[in-house]
Amino acid sequence: MNRIQDLTHTGIVPDGVRALGQLTPDGLRCERSHKSTGPGDLCRVEIRRTERDTFTEYHLTGTVTGPCDAREAAQALLDLVAEEVAEHGVQPVQEKLYGLSGLRAEVLRVRADAYRRHELDIHVPVTWIQGVPLGGCDFVGIQVWGIAPRGGWTCVTSVGDDRTGRGRLWTGRGFRMLHLPFVRGTRADGSLPTDAAEQAELLFRNASAALRAQRFDYGQVKRTWIYVRRLLEWYDDLNRVRTAFYRTEGLEIGGGHAFPASTGIQCCCADEEIMMDVLAFDTDGPAMASATPITTSARQHQSFKYGSAFSRGMVFEIEGRKTVHISGTASINPAGASIHVGDAEMQSLETLMCIAAILEEQGGSLENITSATLFCKDRAAYEAWQRVSRLLRVPAIPKISVLADVCRHDLLVEMEAVATI
Repeated sequence: MNRIQDLTHTGIVPDGVRALGQLTPDGLRCERSHKSTGPGDLCRVEIRRTERDTFTEYHLTGTVTGPCDAREAAQALLDLVAEEVAEHGVQPVQEKLYGLSGLRAEVLRVRADAYRRHELDIHVPVTWIQGVPLGGCDFVGIQVWGIAPRGGWTCVTSVGDDRTGRGRLWTGRGFRMLHLPFVRGTRADGSLPTDAAEQAELLFRNASAALRAQRFDYGQVKRTWIYVRRLLEWYDDLNRVRTAFYRTEGLEIGGGHAFPASTGIQCCCADEEIMMDVLAFDTDGPAMASATPITTSARQHQSFKYGSAFSRGMVFEIEGRKTVHISGTASINPAGASIHVGDAEMQSLETLMCIAAILEEQGGSLENITSATLFCKDRAAYEAWQRVSRLLRVPAIPKISVLADVCRHDLLVEMEAVATI
């Protein structure tokens, strides 16, 4: 039986709250709330899980919900996450931490301590993303995507590459999936060029080399997350470099090829101008598992019509269920023009409508979202998103929210999402 379950752990739930359960078209849907004490009162961990025949897919979203000391928040939140990962036997495929990069070393130490206490592998690679916090704490939160195998059919292991570092290889029944985190445009000696375009060119080459080392090729890349320090200054150049590289790999705009789903957003980790996470997929055949691009939707057409080489989303179908990765989505019409310029509420609504349209075509809705990241140009845009979500009673979406520039000066919000259907 396939079931989807939601489990919420939060330290801000009033006394007397009990576990709730209700039936949905997807099966049994459960919510659990627990009250904690101390710094954990400002932390929230939401879990979405989807059961399949040989594994359970997990999405954990941990957030700091109010102003507090960043170290105390990290200790409380990462201990909660580590506890859940250990309890459910989750093998992470992808892990992301969000916060100001000045905290990176300290938070990673806190994470290692928490993982040791719960007897977890402290060497699982992680991507640190500097998104400017919205909640009054310099540490924002964590996202973990992983699986809990059963029956011996599937597992996730760490793999290494001299140029890009450690990645995670998920080997399942009839498929392989490789996640490469924190790929940068370094030279062979590990140094970073000062020129942003050279960094971008090396970034794609490094990713391609790391893929080949694990018997993948770039044509099997299905999802990318591209983080650019100076996005508004450099987005057109990014598209130029990416398109040129794709051409060398046999992927050309207008050539009928399926581009990866992608997010291109203003964020960074350390001193790089650009970095990238990569997800590649190999299958023994569609009868075992498949990855299908979403190039258009009822509300948006192909992005490469206006020069961006990415798909609107990617649908992984494994063991009778879909996991839908939706690219970074903003208020853009079918012709590729920004709409509702200057109106953050209408841009928020349009973004939600565009994401909902993709999910509806896949047989789902906003309720199926298991994880998301919301990028807002300023606090006013974030408050507008909150108003729209509240007034329209948008289903609660487990998400990380940060301040960041979107790819155009006139776009105020963007959201990427994952859903299971």
